[in-house]
Amino acid sequence: MTFKTLLVAVDQGVDSDARVRLACDLAAGLDAHLIGACGVALSVPPADDLYTGGAMFGEAFTLLRDLAEAEVRGALTRFHELVGSRRGRTEWRGRLGLPADVVAHEARAADLVILGRRSSRAPTHAIDPADVLMAVGRPVLVVPPEREREREPTGWPAVVAWKDSREAQRAAASALPLLSRASTVHVLEIAGEDTAEQAAARTDDVVAWLGRHGISAEAHVSPPGKTTAARNILGFAASHQAGLIVCGGYGHARLREWALGGVTSELLASAPVCVLLTH
Repeated sequence: MTFKTLLVAVDQGVDSDARVRLACDLAAGLDAHLIGACGVALSVPPADDLYTGGAMFGEAFTLLRDLAEAEVRGALTRFHELVGSRRGRTEWRGRLGLPADVVAHEARAADLVILGRRSSRAPTHAIDPADVLMAVGRPVLVVPPEREREREPTGWPAVVAWKDSREAQRAAASALPLLSRASTVHVLEIAGEDTAEQAAARTDDVVAWLGRHGISAEAHVSPPGKTTAARNILGFAASHQAGLIVCGGYGHARLREWALGGVTSELLASAPVCVLLTH
């Protein structure tokens, strides 16, 4: 199994360039095609606004549309600058629309979707990764800002945060192309003393499964401690110099608003390394 097509979300935020560079590096290492995707939604003022209402509403709408289209074109220009000599192995998919919706629709063309953390510019000019994670059937790689990222997602140890669930199984299977490029893999389950024996059997099974894919891995069972499960995972990853955390994305849908569980939400918000998730 390998990733043959990557899709990276591009915008005009401060962290977009680093994310695109990382996507370019991954595409080069995987010999993969790279798609840049960008959506910008119009922030349309209410029709009764004192300054843009009435006869001026049409003019205001046209101006906002022109600004949004210019932002998409600017993202395209920057994408081409960053991919440089790899431009022949890339393509662009940008249009007006909510960024998360654009990326979710275009994910059909990719094996892996690469996003940044939640931006203050979401949802009209950037992406909340939770929106995409809950909407796509592809693994999602969330990249922290370059100033916070400690290591790269390949070439360093990786941590599989195990929970005996469908989401964790899917995440581990989806991550195989990246896990095969890790220097070693640690399979970690957080379990209390009363379930430690069962957790050890589960993580041993995962290690054996990875071994049959040619991936060297070690099993670990860690007690919950006095902090959150996410903090335990992050602390373990830091102590083992990991560059990638793989975990299931746990959450539920509430109409058009997505809410993720505590572990997933905390990892997305604060992990100093890339996190690969599936839902």
